[in-house]
Amino acid sequence: MATLATSQQWLNQSSLLLEARPETTRITCRYSVKPKAPRRVKKSESAEAKAATPAPAAAVGQNPRALLVLKTVDTSSGVCLKYKTNKAAEVSRLFSV
Repeated sequence: MATLATSQQWLNQSSLLLEARPETTRITCRYSVKPKAPRRVKKSESAEAKAATPAPAAAVGQNPRALLVLKTVDTSSGVCLKYKTNKAAEVSRLFSV
């Protein structure tokens, strides 16, 4: 299984594989979103936390919640091309193509 580094590489290689073997090649897409972890904050601390911490600064260090995995598989030759991303702009661009 080859994991490709960029979406453009995956798109180019997948289109070549589809042109070469259109009957046996398939594309699968898996999109997963992790639920937000529940937070328990004391009432006295919640007012201080809202005033002291701006929302964009808190979101910078977090792990990504959503993941898109694209696979192109040719069952007759055994070729498998895989691409993973967590960038929202890239996901929308890939689905618009």
